[in-house]
Amino acid sequence: MAHAHTVYLPEDRVDYYQYMYDEVLRLNGDYENIPYAIETFHGQNITIRQSNGKLIKSIRIVNLAKDIVSYPFSDNYSDYPYLNFLAIMCIIDKAIEQSPASVNHLTIGLKALSEIYLSKKALENEVLFKTEFNNQLSSLVLKYSDTQSIYLSLRMLANYLIENYYWGFNEQLIFKLDEIKIPALGNKANVSLLDHENGPFTRSEISEICHLIQNKNISIFERCLVKLAKQYGLRPLQLALIRESDIWFDTKKLAWYINIARVKGRVSQLRRNENNFVLRELPLEIAQDLNVLIESDKSKYFYRNDGEELPRPLFKSKTINDELLKHKKLADYAWHIDSSRVYQSFRSLGIKLRIKSKHINNDDGSPAILKMNCYRFRYTLGTRMVMDGKTLEEVAIALDHSTTASVKHYFKYNRDVIDFIDDTFDSSITLKNSVQRWQGFLIDEADDSIDGSVIKLTDIISLGKCLKKSLCDMHPTVSCYGCSRFRPYKKANHKGQLIFITEQREFLKNNSTGPVKHQLDEAYQGALEIVEAQRIIEASNND
Repeated sequence: MAHAHTVYLPEDRVDYYQYMYDEVLRLNGDYENIPYAIETFHGQNITIRQSNGKLIKSIRIVNLAKDIVSYPFSDNYSDYPYLNFLAIMCIIDKAIEQSPASVNHLTIGLKALSEIYLSKKALENEVLFKTEFNNQLSSLVLKYSDTQSIYLSLRMLANYLIENYYWGFNEQLIFKLDEIKIPALGNKANVSLLDHENGPFTRSEISEICHLIQNKNISIFERCLVKLAKQYGLRPLQLALIRESDIWFDTKKLAWYINIARVKGRVSQLRRNENNFVLRELPLEIAQDLNVLIESDKSKYFYRNDGEELPRPLFKSKTINDELLKHKKLADYAWHIDSSRVYQSFRSLGIKLRIKSKHINNDDGSPAILKMNCYRFRYTLGTRMVMDGKTLEEVAIALDHSTTASVKHYFKYNRDVIDFIDDTFDSSITLKNSVQRWQGFLIDEADDSIDGSVIKLTDIISLGKCLKKSLCDMHPTVSCYGCSRFRPYKKANHKGQLIFITEQREFLKNNSTGPVKHQLDEAYQGALEIVEAQRIIEASNND
């Protein structure tokens, strides 16, 4: 655990924990003193001893761009000084070498060591110690099988003890724990079961979201959050870590790019390592929105305590985090929002958009507001990649997973099931609800107040106007129907285009593989809704 920034008590001072050291020395042959102060994984300096030499009762640790939490800390996890010493050193080691998430698991799970009982002979005989400890630890894992933190923390402890060659521990303990299968807790079921409240968005829901975020009451801050989440499936933490300098234009390739920090696995060091980023090409439309956001904040500046200007995050906090400014290695993140702010932004946006869920009702039977969060866009991207024929490795890379094991749940349902579920969204009830967003976008052909280029089917037949100010690389008259910048004419022959798109869509599905099969899905959905909107408007005019 030796670390350049670890501080110990002076050698001439009596250490309160000498009784622990004596026991460790008797069994293990040598020991390392419990530190007085440490530097955490993210660079925070923490004093972990009180003035009387005892450990502090809680450690307040900064988890960059996520939260600041006080974790309970103790010198009494069991009835045995040897086990207490090992537990303390394991927590300190993880605080230095890994993210605070590991410390969180340990401070919860290591309390289970209080239930271990060792015979006197076990503390004299290493073989007997291994037998008793291994059996009891396995029993504890089974007893608390519904508490994942206990299993994770005990396994972390076992690995730490084996790696550091402590007396009484070897690979047999890991083999023993491997025999126990604990069901993973998390959100994988939301994806594999296509949960309507927390799982992937449907095609019609995504289409509706993309249209509504263009409304004037949606801020550029919110619009950029949604577009990045939809395009790359980013976690809240990744969105919080993006800086203005991560968005750049390549003058040779004539394309926009974004650097995205990795936040999972052993390679994850957030922004501390320049090799810890994934480079992604930015669609022009998203790049333009990001530049508008950057331009809107250009007059704002904040500074470190030493007077140096703080790096400029893309999504800025309204206030500076003074606690981060106290630490030299953390100060650069003081202007960043944290992941909880990202979560709240998506939640608030869902309430603001007021999209009615087609599958979830309130207690009174009325349609519930569509639940919005960052991970639903992530689940949607993963699910669609499976539909497009992507491999396990491709999905894992796209979603920033360290192994393919973390994305297998996306492959639980095959393409036929997902296509069937998507096709049910074309039912009359759903369609009547989804066309509502086109009501404010359908325009009269003679309306000159709408500034945009005319989309022509032929020299004499037009479909609507395009509000894009830049060159569009999509297929005109087809892809327009899946674009939020399209303003269709009220009396244009959209029904004819729907027939054409339907035929082309079926042809692609029957004669193509991979992503090509789904190229026209959004255009088909949009055309279907516009035709229905025309029918509703015509019916109301006749009434």
